[in-house]
Amino acid sequence: MKKLNATERQTQIEELLSQRGVMKIMDLANYFNVSRETIRRDLICLKHEGRIQKWFGGVISAKENQAFNIQPLEEKKKLNFDIKMQICRKALELIPPHSDIYLGDGSTVLCLAALLNQESGHTIITSSIEVATTCANSQNTIVLCGGVLKPLGMSTVGAPAVDFLKNLKTDIAFLGTSGFQLNDGPTGNDFENCNVKKTALENTQTSILLSDSSKSFYSSLITFADWEQIDYLVTDSQIDQEVYNRIMELTNIILAEAQ
Repeated sequence: MKKLNATERQTQIEELLSQRGVMKIMDLANYFNVSRETIRRDLICLKHEGRIQKWFGGVISAKENQAFNIQPLEEKKKLNFDIKMQICRKALELIPPHSDIYLGDGSTVLCLAALLNQESGHTIITSSIEVATTCANSQNTIVLCGGVLKPLGMSTVGAPAVDFLKNLKTDIAFLGTSGFQLNDGPTGNDFENCNVKKTALENTQTSILLSDSSKSFYSSLITFADWEQIDYLVTDSQIDQEVYNRIMELTNIILAEAQ
């Protein structure tokens, strides 16, 4: 990345937060290859202008009449679509016939749901309205968790969803992530959503994280699992090498090659 002046960097910080949601000072410093003190000065300026706001130890973009500018699912679907489908075709190979499968929320997991729509004989449990809709006309049994609807991610959260999942034992759980560069495991932006993910992980035999490599270059606020709790990370070959070397000591990494 070329050397940016403060104005250029602050503009890009705001754009980056709009795309990725919550980010920490260290994430931003690493992204722009500047010191944390430089980023702090940028954030002070952006906050003074009302362009960002603090959020639980991180920062988010501030928009008029919008408390949290976390990117809606509809927008995320368009990002890296071909790579996500490549990852999910590889993940499909890990599913035995007639499996009980938990599918979490997120755009990458939704790509897997589209592939499972062409399969049959599985029981698919999900907290995602989009996943349930995608698989509704398939030859699989679809079980939708109850709970409170989160409109941005179109998924259910809260005690009803958590209690429901506690009573189920699945063969495989597929989850997405908001990033995993610096944390000890995959991260998310929402506490309630992460609680649902934690419960799904505790009640499955095999846990699989689906993520395109862009998530290896940043992290979000909440770590919802340690890498030792994840059996497989399925990603693409552009994953950050340093992150890859660290994670491969803790879990199995499968790289999906282009078809």
